[in-house]
Amino acid sequence: MKIRESLERGRFDDAPLDKSAETRFGIRSTTQTRLLKWGVLAVIAFAYLADLSPGHVFEADDFAAYVMHAANLAEGRPYLAINYVPNPRALWLAPSNGYPPVYPLILAPAYKVFGLNLRAFKAVTVLCFVVFLAIFESLVRPMLSPTLSACALLIVGFNSVFWSQRDYILSEFPYLMFCFGALLVIQNTYKSLTPEKLNIGAAILLSVLLYCSYGTRTIGIVLVAALALADLAKFKWPSRFMMAVVAGTAILILVQALIITSPTGYISAFHFSLRMTFVNAVYYTKVLSYVWENGFSKKLQIVFALFFTALAAFSFARHFWKERAAKEFYLLGYLAILFVWNAEIGLRGLLPILPLYFGYGIEEFGRIIGPLNILTRRIAMTVLLLFCGLTFSAELGRESRQQSEPNVHDATARELFSFLQTNTKPSEVLIFPKPRSLALFTNRAVASFAPDEAPEDSANFMRTIQATILVKADPSPPSWYSFLESNKSSSTEIFRNSDYQVFRVDWEKAAPASTASPNLMNGSP
Repeated sequence: MKIRESLERGRFDDAPLDKSAETRFGIRSTTQTRLLKWGVLAVIAFAYLADLSPGHVFEADDFAAYVMHAANLAEGRPYLAINYVPNPRALWLAPSNGYPPVYPLILAPAYKVFGLNLRAFKAVTVLCFVVFLAIFESLVRPMLSPTLSACALLIVGFNSVFWSQRDYILSEFPYLMFCFGALLVIQNTYKSLTPEKLNIGAAILLSVLLYCSYGTRTIGIVLVAALALADLAKFKWPSRFMMAVVAGTAILILVQALIITSPTGYISAFHFSLRMTFVNAVYYTKVLSYVWENGFSKKLQIVFALFFTALAAFSFARHFWKERAAKEFYLLGYLAILFVWNAEIGLRGLLPILPLYFGYGIEEFGRIIGPLNILTRRIAMTVLLLFCGLTFSAELGRESRQQSEPNVHDATARELFSFLQTNTKPSEVLIFPKPRSLALFTNRAVASFAPDEAPEDSANFMRTIQATILVKADPSPPSWYSFLESNKSSSTEIFRNSDYQVFRVDWEKAAPASTASPNLMNGSP
C-alpha cells in the first residue's frame, strides 16, 4: 500500500519496510531532510549575495520608482511624489499613479539606514527570494520526495532566469515570497477545514498575505479568485473561512486605495482584444522555452523545453482533475491575465509561476523514475541536475560575454547626472527614454516620448508639460531621432559624452503647435 501511494505521488524511500527500521529511518530522514534543505538554501543565499553590483541597468527602469517610493516613505514625503510625468500615449510604460506600496515598505528601512545604496536594496530583495525558496519547498513537499525537493530548490535557485533577477531592484522576489506564502497557508489550512469552521488565526494571516501579494504586484488579486474557486470546488458552497479571508483582504485593499494609491493607472492602460490575447498566448508559449536557453544549441533547448513542459502539463492536469486546489486556479488565472494584458514583458511576466512549472515537471519526472531501482533513480536525478546545471551555466556564460547594458553606475551616466543637476533648474522638466532613473538621480521631473510617436505629437507633449530639456541616449527609440530631425532649428546641444547628448529646446523658435493633434492630457485616441 505504501509503495503504491509513493509511486502515485512521485515519492520514494530507500528504507526497509519493517517497523523498527522505518522508525529509525524516519527520524534520520527528517533530520537529514532539514539539513539538506537549509544547506541548499544557505548555498543559494551565499551565491546570490556574494556578487551584487553597486549600480543598476537603465533597462529595468521600474527600480527607480520603487526606490523613490521607499525614500518618500522613509522621509515622510507624499508617496506618489516621484517626479515621473506620464505620457498618455505610453501609459503602459508605468502606472501614472505609482507602484503598489508593499515592496517600497520593505525597502524603506534599508533606505533609512543606508541611504541611496542600491546594493543594500538588492540584498534585501535577495533575502525575500531565499524566504520564498523555503516556502516553496514546504509547498511542494507533499508532491516530492526529500531528494526531489532538494533538486527542485537547486533548479529554481540556480535557473538563469532567477539568477539574472538577483541584480535587479524589482518586485518579483517579494511577490513570490508573499504569493507562495499565501498558497502554503491555503494548502495547510484546507487539509482539515470544514465549511462551518472558522480558524481566526489562519484567516488573519492569509488575509495579510493575500493583501501583501496584491500590494506588491496588482496581479496578485488573482490569488483571491483562486482561493474562492478552490473553496467552491471543495465545498460547493462558500465556507465561513473563505468569506472571512475575502472580507479581510478587501478591507486592507480598500485602506491602501484610500490612504496610499490604487491601480487606476494599470486599468487605464488596459485594452482587451481577442487577437492580442491569441498573439500573447503564442508569444509566452515561445518565451517559456527560454527558461532552458543553453547558449550553445537552439534545437536542444526546444526539445528539452517541450519534454519538460509536457511533464509539467501532465502533472498539472492530474492535480487539477483530482484536487482543484488554489495553486492550480492561481496558475490558470495568472496566465489568463497575462494573455489579455496589452504589453509583452517576456520571461519577467512568467517568473511568478515558473516555480510551479518546475514543481509540476519534477513531480512527473519522479513518477516516471519511481518504479526503477535505487541506482537507476539516483543516476536519473544526477543526469537531470547535471543537464540543468550545464544549461544554466552555459547561458550565464553566454550572457557574461555580451556587451554590458547601460548602467546608472557607468562613468558616462554619472557625468550626465552631475551636468543636469548643475546646469538645469529644479523646476525644469526633462525628456529621457528611462524617465524614472533620471528622476531618481537628478531630482528633476522627467517624462518620456512614446517610442514611435510622430514628431508633432512629441512637440505637443513637451509643450503641454513645459519640458525644455531633451536627453538622448545611444541608442534611443525612433521618436527621439524624429523629433530632433524635425526641430533642428529650435534644439541646441548643451552636453555630449560617448553615450548621451543633452539638448535645450527653445519653443519660441519652434513651429507653432499642431491644432489637429489629440488632447494628450486626457489620453484621447
